[in-house]
Amino acid sequence: MSKPFSIPQRQSAAGILLIFSSKLYKLLRASWAILAVFILKSPGQEVLLYAGLGFALLLILVAIFSYFDYRKFLFHIDYEAEEFILKKGVFNSDFVSIPFDNIQQVNFERGILQRIAGVYSLVIDTAGSKEKEVKIEAVSAEEANLLADILNSLKNEKLSNTEIAPEAKNSEEIEEFEQEEKWTYRLSLSTLLKTGISSNFLRGFGLIFVFVSTIFNELNQFFKEETANFWDTEVIDDIGGVASNSVFIFACFAIVILVLSILITTGEVFIKYFNLNLTQTKSSLDLQMGLRTNTRVSLKPKRVQILKIITNPIQKKLNLHQASLWLASSEQRQKKDKIQIPGLEKETIEKIKFFLYQSDVTEKGTIFRPHWVDLSRRMILGFLPIILSVILQYFTEFVEVLIWSILAALYLVIYTYCQYRVFNSLELKIGANFISKKSFLWDETIEIIEIYKLQSITIKQPLWYKRRNLVHVVFHSAAGDITFRAVDKSILDKLNYCLYSIERSNKAWM
Repeated sequence: MSKPFSIPQRQSAAGILLIFSSKLYKLLRASWAILAVFILKSPGQEVLLYAGLGFALLLILVAIFSYFDYRKFLFHIDYEAEEFILKKGVFNSDFVSIPFDNIQQVNFERGILQRIAGVYSLVIDTAGSKEKEVKIEAVSAEEANLLADILNSLKNEKLSNTEIAPEAKNSEEIEEFEQEEKWTYRLSLSTLLKTGISSNFLRGFGLIFVFVSTIFNELNQFFKEETANFWDTEVIDDIGGVASNSVFIFACFAIVILVLSILITTGEVFIKYFNLNLTQTKSSLDLQMGLRTNTRVSLKPKRVQILKIITNPIQKKLNLHQASLWLASSEQRQKKDKIQIPGLEKETIEKIKFFLYQSDVTEKGTIFRPHWVDLSRRMILGFLPIILSVILQYFTEFVEVLIWSILAALYLVIYTYCQYRVFNSLELKIGANFISKKSFLWDETIEIIEIYKLQSITIKQPLWYKRRNLVHVVFHSAAGDITFRAVDKSILDKLNYCLYSIERSNKAWM
């Protein structure tokens, strides 16, 4: 009798629909500007006919490609070679071979179309790859769970007996012991909304700005004459009276942008983290979340390299914190392998810390703070926009001198306050087992890493640091770096201790 998945097999037939939908979405996204022109310009019937025929032809070609892409996508488990094998590609055949030892974790994702089709997307995450090696778009719930269980068991079959209970003798007892639930945290709807409203909405502002700028740049090419004619009409005369009150216009614009930013940020948080469930078992933190794309991830303590805890004054009063878990990955993927878990109470944060480290991270240690040279560096960088605006003002006189002076002074006051606040809050603590870095502007951030998980330490000393005996330190891990600038050279003794601790440690760092 053959073992499960030992024979090459295809995805569920729903994979054809998912591949087609994905290709069609990319096509529409790439041609949205053309579609906007057709909608707003009202072209003639002949143009519409040819455009419709061309679009229908594209749909047929995408459908044919999707079918062959589905047929060429084959996967199986090679038990003898101890590898997971994937073959894919229509025009160029790709052969992917993943040894069991390289499998980091097996996750589940479920978008809207996958929910309708009743299937799951299974993602096999590997070590050292630029992106996720394998993503099977359409697998039934039964097959997805079976494949995940087999791959995880094959990877962990040499699990040490010291990590399980003595009475757990067979594989079923081991699995039951590992999956024993310790605690569960569920993000309620009210907490989710409070998290969204109190989150940093600068991202929402950025999205609005990029969207408006993109629309303007794309459509301005097609509507120059219409725009010019419009602004030549008497509408401008009507608006002129209101526009003369620049303070009123600016205040209204700022309020509208602020409200839209909060709404966008809240909506983004709601869609991404809806129905968030965090469960600790014996060996992992199991996370499930998402409305548009439902994600299921099982996080092992060894793979979590850096724990980042974030809050702000509003969230602190509401007892809300965000845990950011930086996972071991290749350098190209470090931005992708950061799991954000918002809306956590302080008690839950402490539970996560204890599960990851099994010790007290608030241990005593030596605290280092940056030299004032770091603040001067920040201030010099802040003057660059002022210098550029002076040059622009000199050659173009793009704004009145009085207005420019007010804006420049306001910018300098705000920038100086922000940089001094950050500089004054920076703190690096090196203890016996942990390194932590604190910083604060609006978000209060704490980054924690275990010393034995460090990959290396880089020490730099620019010329302007030498006279003051300062160094620039970078702690490298498999998930990212922790940087601390302009610190006293006395830190070198502690860095030597860290390197010694790394060498003598026999713990597996991932």
